[in-house]
Amino acid sequence: MIKVFIAKGPEQGRSFILRDDTVHIGRGVENEIRVDENSVSRKHAKIHWENDRYYIEDLQSRNGTWIRGSLIESGRKVQVEVGVPIAIGNVLVTLGQKCSQKQLRYLYSIKIRPQGEADGKRVSIADRRAKQKKELSLIYDICIGLLGSLELKEICEKVLEAIFSYLKRIDSGYVFLLDPEGEKLKKIASRIRGCRVTKAPAYSRSLVKSVVKEGKAVMMPNTEMENKADLSDSMEKIGVKSVICLPLVSKMGTRGALYLQSLKMVNGFRKDDLFFLTALSSPMALAIENVLLYSRSKEAEEKLLKARDGLEVEVLNRTAELVKAKHKLEKLSVTDGLTSLFNYRYLIQSIESELMRSIRYSRSLTLLLIDIDYFKNLNDTYGHLCGDYVIKTVAQLLRRNVRGTDIVARYGGDELAVLLIETDTKSALEVAEKLKEEIGSHTFQYQMQRLTVNVSIGLATAPERDMQTASELVDAADRALYRAKNTGRNAVVVFSPEKGEGDQAAT
Repeated sequence: MIKVFIAKGPEQGRSFILRDDTVHIGRGVENEIRVDENSVSRKHAKIHWENDRYYIEDLQSRNGTWIRGSLIESGRKVQVEVGVPIAIGNVLVTLGQKCSQKQLRYLYSIKIRPQGEADGKRVSIADRRAKQKKELSLIYDICIGLLGSLELKEICEKVLEAIFSYLKRIDSGYVFLLDPEGEKLKKIASRIRGCRVTKAPAYSRSLVKSVVKEGKAVMMPNTEMENKADLSDSMEKIGVKSVICLPLVSKMGTRGALYLQSLKMVNGFRKDDLFFLTALSSPMALAIENVLLYSRSKEAEEKLLKARDGLEVEVLNRTAELVKAKHKLEKLSVTDGLTSLFNYRYLIQSIESELMRSIRYSRSLTLLLIDIDYFKNLNDTYGHLCGDYVIKTVAQLLRRNVRGTDIVARYGGDELAVLLIETDTKSALEVAEKLKEEIGSHTFQYQMQRLTVNVSIGLATAPERDMQTASELVDAADRALYRAKNTGRNAVVVFSPEKGEGDQAAT
């Protein structure tokens, strides 16, 4: 059983399931799989199913059969993996299963084979070097044309000149640009063999419009061999013998088209020319897009210069507002709304970073957890506004009585925290006792009512054997605070790693 899927082409998405072991694919009605596309020969290729494997054989087609970017030799069966894209003219098919979108990107990644290999003849080293030199010269000329100017017409004329030096059988060519606003095609540059002209021979407008609309290249080496229905009236009237038209596609879409024709001889293009020109059309489209962007930027720059004075002031004011808003947002993200201290999240982040530094440089880091004694009674007696006043006042006292490098934060509820940087237990204990005394001796006055406020403090120092993480340090300080509250409050208790509990240090 043979399964064929159309991945790209006029019947994209269609699939064929045939019980035969051999089927033909092509443009003619006699094929089991018929693809109505000009780039596909009438009898293009034969598909084989042998020993649970797929094979494909090119039948001397006009544009060849391509697998993984390489042209296969006509008349020889080539094994094909399931789902691998096969280029039959401009149509992409897969065998056995559908093709992924990732593989479709490499449809035009083609290896150009030296002329003569397809015929099974050995090409001399001298001839091969001459052809390679010619192709490199074309690429060089086109790159110079693309990079050497920011004038759209000049770029297109240089590209045409380079192409004409490579394709000797064409006698006229055009570059068209699609107007994004009016969706109209505008002729940017034209050329006939031997000289540049402002008015070149006629061309098939309908073919150019079709290529731009569908975004697909068309090549007719011999128009006499094409179906009359595929030819426009203008092509017959002009007397086009061979023609090739490629869309100029960039990341922003189709930008225009490159049109080349011969009015004097058939077979003006060889099998490899379509793929070679397709590879060149992408950088050409990108260069055109860059020129258009440059032109728009120049217009914008001129407008900007005219309104520079007023706009600069506005921009500066707006920038200052944004900077101020940014700083405010940054502060809000790490600040407690009631006390203006750092919040819990910032405290934990600081403990983690400072603890890592303490471990690395063998320095001490001490955490004080501070709880306001009998805070619930204050709330119940005088209300929550009184409670807020007490918390804010205690926060101010803490901040005024520690170093600028220390971190003061609201741990949660009526619990506050002080992270003492590079401070051992002995020094931290002195700080804790000082804080306790400052708060206990401070006059708390709320609505003519004098309040008595004391605090209990739990102290833990890291790094120690059992305190190597932020959570372990916080847990140790919390256990010391718990013991301070259980031993009568208004006390400082130091966590003892050996016993796993706090030792009362001051009352």
